[in-house]
Amino acid sequence: MKTSTRLISAVAFCVLGVQGAMAGAPLKGIDVKLGKNPGGGCAARTTDGSGKANFGVWPKGNYTLSLTETAAPALSVQNTARTQSSLSKPSTLAPPKMHLTVTGTAGGKIERDVAPTASARALPIEFSLSGKEELVVVVTAVQ
Repeated sequence: MKTSTRLISAVAFCVLGVQGAMAGAPLKGIDVKLGKNPGGGCAARTTDGSGKANFGVWPKGNYTLSLTETAAPALSVQNTARTQSSLSKPSTLAPPKMHLTVTGTAGGKIERDVAPTASARALPIEFSLSGKEELVVVVTAVQ
C-alpha cells in the first residue's frame, strides 16, 4: 500500500515536470500591435517579463493583431574565442519561433504559432471583440 502511494506520487511528479519542460519560455520585449478593421492602428503594447501584453477592454468590433518587425529580437551571446577581434563581436542566434495566445476575443481563445519571418497566413490575426472582456496576448517561445 505504501509503495503504491510512493509510485503514484513519483509518476505525478514526473508528468508535471515534463509539462513544465515542454511549455515555452515567455518572450519579453515583443511588440504587439492592435488594429481596427477597417480603420488602421489603434494601440501597441510590448510584452512584459511573463510574455503578456494587456490591451484592456476595447469597444465591440472587428480588430487585427500583428507583430512589428522588431518583434523577434535575435538572441546575442558572446563568442568565447581567444582572439581580440572575435571577443569584440557578439554572435547572433536565429530568433525563436513564437506561440501566440489571444484571450478576450468574442470567438474564444486564439492560439497560433508564428515563425520569425511570419507569413501572410500567420499574421495578422483577425478577430472580433465583444466590448466586455480584456484583450490579453501572451507570447512564448516554441520549443
